[in-house]
Amino acid sequence: MSTTGWFARPQRLAASELFSTTDTEANEIALGLLQISSLPSGAWNDPTAPGVGVDEKALLAEQWGIHDRADWLGMIEHLTTVRRRRRAWMLHLSVRNDLHTALGRVPTANEWLAAIAAEGGDEHDARPFARGIEHIEREVRKRVGKEVVTPDLYVRTLDAYALGQAAAMSTWGVALGHADVAEARRIIHRISVDARPSFVSWADFGLSYIAGRVMHWSDGTLDEDSFEKYGDVCADFAAATSAKRHGPWATLPWQSSIAVDQRSPRRHQYRIG
Repeated sequence: MSTTGWFARPQRLAASELFSTTDTEANEIALGLLQISSLPSGAWNDPTAPGVGVDEKALLAEQWGIHDRADWLGMIEHLTTVRRRRRAWMLHLSVRNDLHTALGRVPTANEWLAAIAAEGGDEHDARPFARGIEHIEREVRKRVGKEVVTPDLYVRTLDAYALGQAAAMSTWGVALGHADVAEARRIIHRISVDARPSFVSWADFGLSYIAGRVMHWSDGTLDEDSFEKYGDVCADFAAATSAKRHGPWATLPWQSSIAVDQRSPRRHQYRIG
């Protein structure tokens, strides 16, 4: 799979008049907005992905390995369970989340690295990751706006990237003939139920999506070009959260009935071999 080529072709953020932009179904499919809007799939609220033509179908099959219904369902399962996770990255972020809870503020990079070392992690190995995450946060805040990505908002998880892709993948399945709209809606609903407790807002989700995308495709090693190449959905993020531009993330409530617990569920396990 690649983020280059047709996957990087820009598309204006738009909605279809055939589907609602205000109801629960719109709220749920909006999880896939950044992925859908960066592809020639169609309007963000259209579960049929009408922009996927013959050539795009062939590229989806090739680049995502979804040649039949089983492949399609398997990819959604992969994106919603494995979630492109890497154990070391999850441990580093869980230390930061716990430190944030203890301090009542976003920890500095030095505080974060010191806490990783205190938990038995390798501070030297963690430094590029921590610096990379902070760089992404600064760039997203600058490009989307600090009134949206506020100073107290930080990357707590990279999961939004895979979850957003899974929502988009559900609509591509309709275009590919692997499912009907009703099934795609049911899958997107399950993704939404699973995703909501992990984030506090659309801005939180968007920041996580971009961070996950950049870190995944740069392999966690950011250089001067990494953000420019893989963080190119910031314009769509800004549009989605703009009330003046009628962005769906500005008008749709996040709708999470379960409070987010930023603390890690168990102690960090750097020492386990």
